[in-house]
Amino acid sequence: MHDSAIDLSRIGAAVFDMGGVILAGGPSDVRAFGARVGLDAQSWAELRREIFGNEGVWASIERGEISFEQFCAHMIRRIRERGGTADPKLAAQFMGDRAEAEQRKRIRRSVINAIKRIRTRMPTALLTNNIVEWRPTWSRILDVDAMFDVIVDSSEIGMRKPEPGIYEHTRAALGVAHTDIFFVDDIGQNLKTARQLGWQTLLYTDTDEVLGILERIAEAAEPKGGGPA
Repeated sequence: MHDSAIDLSRIGAAVFDMGGVILAGGPSDVRAFGARVGLDAQSWAELRREIFGNEGVWASIERGEISFEQFCAHMIRRIRERGGTADPKLAAQFMGDRAEAEQRKRIRRSVINAIKRIRTRMPTALLTNNIVEWRPTWSRILDVDAMFDVIVDSSEIGMRKPEPGIYEHTRAALGVAHTDIFFVDDIGQNLKTARQLGWQTLLYTDTDEVLGILERIAEAAEPKGGGPA
């Protein structure tokens, strides 16, 4: 959705993804991982679709159905079957170094500041496809309570984007209509379901563009309680 297509007058709540929006990286790290395990681009693309598709093993871990250890063991086995090389340590880094210090470097402070400003004017929510083992890290490096009224973590509720149920869960928690919600995510298929429900959406491709739109949303909305900004 382009800036001009957003109807600011009907935004009553704002929803944000975590990886790829608040934290840099995500899908780009996954795409680059094939070369790190010795697979050619085509082989990794095929395996990536199998593992990370909506019916793949990654969907299971994001619903909290299996452990990260089980996921890594499955990925290692499939990489080796394709002729690549991987061990548990390398497999665990398929989305970049997960050490807390490295994750802090990925934080987009400007996006966080924009979210905090919007929260003074309307309810906000985090809607993230997450895994149980990763939540302690981002809970330490990010003050999510200062940014969001609602936190929807796929691994906690057993649903994930782009499944319609997780969007309905988010809407109900916010207490607004689907048509009142604005949503930012860096994955197009996650936005497609939202749009079908009536959400306004924005694909995160450029930080300056996103910040400009978030600023317009904040300026157009009344502060909570109807007082001065």
